[in-house]
Amino acid sequence: MGVLMCGVLGVVSSCQAVPLLLCGLRQLEYRGYDSCGIAVLDRGGIQVRRSCGKVARLSELVSSGEGTLRGNVGIAHTRWATHGVPKIENAHPICVGKVAVVHNGIVENYPSIRERLEANGSRFCTDTDTEVIPHLVGSLLQAGLPPRYAVRKALEEIEGSFAVIFMLAGHSSLLATCRMLPLVVGCGTDANLVSSDEYVLSKYAQRICYLQDNHIAEISLNDVKIYNESDEALDYETILISAPSTSTDKAPYEHFMLKEIHEQPKVIRDTIDQFISYGSVEFACNADLFKSLTHLTIVGSGSSYMAGLIAKYWLESIANIRVLLSIASEFRYHRMQISENDVFLFISQSGETADTLAALRHARRQHSTVISLTNVPRNSMESISDIALKILAGPEVGVASTKTFSAQLAVLACFSLWLAKVRCVIAQSTYEQLLEALQCVAQHASEALGTSIESVANLILHYNRVIIMGRGTCYGVALEAALKIRELSYIHTIGIASGELKHGSIALVDESLPVIAIAPYNETFTKNLVSIQEVSARKGIVVAFTDRKGAQKLKHLCRAVVELPETNAFSLPIVYTIAAQLLAYSIAVKKGLDADQPRNLAKSVTVE
Repeated sequence: MGVLMCGVLGVVSSCQAVPLLLCGLRQLEYRGYDSCGIAVLDRGGIQVRRSCGKVARLSELVSSGEGTLRGNVGIAHTRWATHGVPKIENAHPICVGKVAVVHNGIVENYPSIRERLEANGSRFCTDTDTEVIPHLVGSLLQAGLPPRYAVRKALEEIEGSFAVIFMLAGHSSLLATCRMLPLVVGCGTDANLVSSDEYVLSKYAQRICYLQDNHIAEISLNDVKIYNESDEALDYETILISAPSTSTDKAPYEHFMLKEIHEQPKVIRDTIDQFISYGSVEFACNADLFKSLTHLTIVGSGSSYMAGLIAKYWLESIANIRVLLSIASEFRYHRMQISENDVFLFISQSGETADTLAALRHARRQHSTVISLTNVPRNSMESISDIALKILAGPEVGVASTKTFSAQLAVLACFSLWLAKVRCVIAQSTYEQLLEALQCVAQHASEALGTSIESVANLILHYNRVIIMGRGTCYGVALEAALKIRELSYIHTIGIASGELKHGSIALVDESLPVIAIAPYNETFTKNLVSIQEVSARKGIVVAFTDRKGAQKLKHLCRAVVELPETNAFSLPIVYTIAAQLLAYSIAVKKGLDADQPRNLAKSVTVE
């Protein structure tokens, strides 16, 4: 995993800024963080409060006694430690003299900049790369440059991607700019705001505008001005933003993750329905592009990569198209020959995943056709794609992917069937059968939510290592299930192809190793049965995820059997993944862990 996504927020308000900033920080919590902070302009001076741990601790700090902050202009930040350990001194906002900043990103050349600044007399108080930014701007202000020019000149020296908000002592406006990371300006009735996350702005802003790279926004109470790289004021368009979504409330569930698991049937139904018209699957794409296509390359990270792996089986077997699959962070190292005739599908929940976005930009430079599959509205990947496919999952607050993974699979199933039709490689009767199967996916997902998983969770939580194995699309399920258990329970869990068990992993099998077999009663069952027998013969603890027919044949070999609903080709990976999600969630809760915010993880990984 790369460096994690920080959250930045700036507010200029007609009322006190701190309540707005705290509210925004709470909405940024889903991204994950280890420290947070707020700075406000108080009678022209900058007051900073920072805290390690949760926003609730910071809220107490800024709202009581001598720590109380008052002011109409402020900035705030949630931080994941990258340069420098998580401690108060390294938390943002970072203030140097009359310049305070909150920053998301990496200053790649900060060692050389810091060395030069220290040689010129600057004293550094943190271990962060961020601190070079206020030092640079402060030195340029001292040299007589106006604030906007000082910011622009300073950032010309910085290499890397960033989103940064500046607050200057004695100035009642904020300055904000970005490069290859999102930054959104929000215009409201009583406040103007800027944030890394559109979701944060929806409570206070009616209209928004995404900043383009290297443009600078000057945000005051009564106006927002945006300047291009030549410092020309721009006429810019704003977008009407939706009211806050009810999905930001987890009631009546204990955790957002559990709520989002239970939202999957509706999300799947809504996602599939957008592609079905008059009894046929339809995509608003140029069909001619795909008719003679020899291969498709899918790129993703984490759960999005697993969705791509499952889609590979569908696309190759249904649409008769060869699929290459790449982990986004490894894409640039393949040294593959890319041409304008190639077609790429990039998958990312946020549309901002740094490795995936970098791979997409590389493909764009080769003039290839780029398709993106994303969830978050108006994201970077979508804006530079030839074809932008959307899932209709809504905000996903839990860090671990649940409903967005299922929705990705729903789109990819539709896409596979559509490609088969436009490429004329599927019989009408088969097409109709698969279309009917597609329309049953949401119902099968709903049935999966009734799966009894408690006894298996009670079994697994006492062990510190697990293997999950599967074949075909269930290999992708095994990888995703292993990821979920690792993320949520911190149990070392690996996913393998069942046929690979004998090629090394079987050496791990003994009476202290649970092995979860994803083994539906289909064409892979006989081979899976052999693998299960191999584990059982070596006294491994076998848990089978299967259906009614499979359960009858496996129960004598297994410590536990999770019986799942009957499925079809499209619903199978979704149903079995939902069971794995419920298992991972249950183990985490039983261990007293935070299922919504697992340690060290962030919702969006926006720096490589």
